[in-house]
Amino acid sequence: MEIPSTKFSLGLLVAAALAAALAGCQQRSPAELPAVPAAVARAPALSYALPAPTADSSRPQVAQPELAEAAPKSVPGDAPIAEPASAESLQAAFNRSLLDLQPGETLQLLDDLSIVRTDFGVRVAFSPDSDVMLHNGNGLLIQQFDLVQGEPLQDLTGFELFSPWTISVSLDGSTVVADDVSQFRVWKVDSGAQVSSLDLPPVSGVMAAGFHDDEFFFAADLHGNVILWDPHSWGEISRFNYPGLIEAAVLFPDGSAIALQDRRKREIGIFDLQGTRLATIPIERENDLLLSISPSGDRFLLHVDYGYPTEGIRIVEVSSGQTLLELPLLNFRYFAVSSDWSLLAAVGVQNELRLYRLPEGQLLLAQPLGVARTLGLSMSGDTAYLAFYVFKSGNAGAAIQVWGRGSDGP
Repeated sequence: MEIPSTKFSLGLLVAAALAAALAGCQQRSPAELPAVPAAVARAPALSYALPAPTADSSRPQVAQPELAEAAPKSVPGDAPIAEPASAESLQAAFNRSLLDLQPGETLQLLDDLSIVRTDFGVRVAFSPDSDVMLHNGNGLLIQQFDLVQGEPLQDLTGFELFSPWTISVSLDGSTVVADDVSQFRVWKVDSGAQVSSLDLPPVSGVMAAGFHDDEFFFAADLHGNVILWDPHSWGEISRFNYPGLIEAAVLFPDGSAIALQDRRKREIGIFDLQGTRLATIPIERENDLLLSISPSGDRFLLHVDYGYPTEGIRIVEVSSGQTLLELPLLNFRYFAVSSDWSLLAAVGVQNELRLYRLPEGQLLLAQPLGVARTLGLSMSGDTAYLAFYVFKSGNAGAAIQVWGRGSDGP
């Protein structure tokens, strides 16, 4: 899952994504926060794209201190720019989960796709089987790339003014949906044909979108509009509006509710899909950001204290606001978490990748990427691949780099 920058500061998923929130989730007792109905706490995994936060140049960039970690860094110092691995290595790396990294093992660069250089972000999404990566890195189209064969597939075209903010793939991999200013465009992957379009409110500003199983496709925008469509007929199912300035929107995994973070009110509101408020959780700093909701629907993953010495990731209990885990990650700006919440990936302004095992927060890997700048991060559903939007050193341009485990192990 991509946690893919917001439009004020996010990917694709899928929207390519693979981030800041809720430092102010103060230690409040369960009695002080409205109870979340049991329906909110069911959870089959959800496939959708949520943009990740980008750095705000107006915020201070504080130097990264040495942190006491649960495991040593596996790659010290600066690394040379990596070269893509062979096709044999790419095939061998397929479906090799990053959770199975061995001590001393490092990731390999599996593919390096040159794209147009832009500061506005590149969205990356993966097919449900993780065989295919989709991205919007070359203008007004979505390009598909076969990660097993190492070759491009058919482009999806039709955008008129802007490259999409979100890219969503249906759970059977047959349909792709992406936003285009005032509408969503819908394509069938096998033919590359656009088969439908979905109208959006004027000046929408899509913040999150995606499929919930084959039950509905949803979108939430900057102005608090939440809309559901039937993915079979593409007729509208329902919509509601919560007036506010929405910084983040995350659907609960069981599809019964949605969390909307309001920047101006400094709160996260939990609503059912008819617009009834179920709970409200206050946040302390307006630059804290909700990134993800656990598969069981009972925990939030938040990027907190953006730009402060206490910046990092925090996991909190939805019902009480109690902090369950804190990871200090000063100046880390892009995050991706697996759908089962077993793996967290983070990359910082110094272009260092870190992998953590959840829920305990064990550090699995710390590895420099050897690039000039990293502007995006996405993770495949099988946790075998990480895709980074990067600027290379010198005049080498921009690229989407795919990293994973090599064929030879540690």
